[in-house]
Amino acid sequence: MSKIRVVHYINQFFANIGGEEKADYPAELRVGEVVGPGLALAQKFGDEAEIVATIVCGDSYFNENLEMVKGQNADLFIAGPAFNAGRYGVACGTVCDMIKEELGIPVVTGMYVENPGADMFKDKVYIVPTKNSAAGMRDAIGKLAPLAMKLAKGEK
Repeated sequence: MSKIRVVHYINQFFANIGGEEKADYPAELRVGEVVGPGLALAQKFGDEAEIVATIVCGDSYFNENLEMVKGQNADLFIAGPAFNAGRYGVACGTVCDMIKEELGIPVVTGMYVENPGADMFKDKVYIVPTKNSAAGMRDAIGKLAPLAMKLAKGEK
C-alpha cells in the first residue's frame, strides 16, 4: 500500500512568519515541505502517511486553500491545530468544510472547546479537542494524528 498523502494547512504564526500583524500574509503552497506542527504529525504518521505539501497563509487568506489542495492529489487534509486562536479556528473549520464538500476527502482539525470555530463547525467536520494554547501541542498531535489516519483509511 502506498503512503497516505496529506496536505497540512497552518497559519502565519505556526510558520514563524508573524502574529496578528501578518494576518494578511498571502497563501503559499510549500510542496514537499513540512512546517511547524507538521513535524510532529509526520513523526506520528511514521511510514503510513506523508505530508506532501504545507499551505501557509495569514488568517485572512484561507479561502485560497481549495485550489492549492486540488493539485496535490491528497488523501487527507489537516488544518491546525488552532487551539484558542479564534480567527485561526474559524479559518480551519471553514477550509475543512469547504475541502470536504468540494473534494470529498477526509478532513480534521483541532481546537480548544471555547474557540468560536469549534462551535461553528462541530456538526460539520471532525474537531479534536485541544488545550487552550500551543503549550498543549504534544497532546493535540497525539489525538489528531491517530484520528486522521483512521479517517484516511476509512476506518470507524
